[in-house]
Parts: sequence; structure tokens; C-alpha cells
Amino acid sequence: MTRVLLADDHPMIRTALEVLLRDTSYELAGIAGTGEAALAELERLDPEILLLDLQMPGGSGMDVLRQIRAKKKPVKVILLTAAIDDHTLLEAKALKVHGMVLKNSDPSYLLDCLDTVRLGRTWIDPELIERAGELAKAGKRSAHRGLAPRERQLVDFVRRGLRNREIAEQLGVTEGTVKAYLHAVFEKLGVSSRTELAIRAGEFLAVP
Repeated sequence: MTRVLLADDHPMIRTALEVLLRDTSYELAGIAGTGEAALAELERLDPEILLLDLQMPGGSGMDVLRQIRAKKKPVKVILLTAAIDDHTLLEAKALKVHGMVLKNSDPSYLLDCLDTVRLGRTWIDPELIERAGELAKAGKRSAHRGLAPRERQLVDFVRRGLRNREIAEQLGVTEGTVKAYLHAVFEKLGVSSRTELAIRAGEFLAVP
């Protein structure tokens, strides 16, 4: 049996999920009604999966997810939500949530999500996958349009394999300035390394 902790403050949702999980391979190990209680029960029960309502008193689902990630807890987290705004959707994906299920979706979706997450994979509601993809594309287009001429030149230098010293010579600046430019470009384009920037340079330099 896979032990599950349910964190949701709505009695009807809690009852419905209790019924849904009966006669399955999932054991409802505990229930919490606030964000604070969810964190306490997480420590006490050590479940394998946390079903986490996005909107709760005493700390939202995102507050709980952030703390779980900060403490590097191994629990798999599935967000349950009636609605989610764009910023929260992107943050949840960035925090590598294991699953997201809309409360108004077919109950079978939650069981599919649980089965997928238990196996170490990610399951996101189809509607949310489509939205996240559109938001990511829009963000990239905005970032590309926002590149200054010198930043585009810097990306091209990185694509061509030039080192910081060589770039500094080309631009007539110091290596320290090049490092500062690179950091700013990393932040703007959402990349984490010079290697990733070089690999994706063609994408970033393409005309939107």
C-alpha cells in the first residue's frame, strides 16, 4: 500500500477523496486542514505522496510546497485545485511538483495521477499542460524581443565558442563586465549555464 497524506480544508472534498481511495492500493494515512497542519503531519506520518490543496488557511499549498522543496523532503506532491493563475502554474512547474489535478475534472484523473506519480513520473491535468506550454512560448517570445543588441551579440559569441577573454577583447570591455553581461542574459532567458545558452542560442537569436 502507498501511504497518502491529504491536505484540504473542505469537508466535502475530503469525504469524496476518502471514498475514492477505498479499495485501491492507496492508504489514507492522515488528513490535514491547514498548511501548518500539513507540514506537521508530513513530519509525523512520513507519507509517500502528499495530496495538497492549493488554497488553505494557515499556509497555502504553494507555501507548503516551497518549504518541502527548501527542506528537500522526498515526498511526492500532487496539487489539487479548483483554479490556478498563470504565475502559480509556472512556479509549481518550476518547483517540480509531481502532479496537478483540477478538482472539477473526472475523478479517474486523480487515480491516473496517483498511479503515474507512484512510478516516479509526472502527471499534469491536460488542460494545465496546454496552458503551461502556451505561457512558456509567450515568455520565450517576450525574452527574445527584450534582448538588447549587445546581448544578442553576446549570445552569438557564446554560440561560436568564444571564451570570456576573447569576448572582452571583441567588445572592448573587461572580463568582469562580460561575466556581468552573461549573468544578466542567463536571468533574462531563463538558462542556468553557458553550455545551455550555447545549445539554445539559435532559438534565442531567431526572429520572433
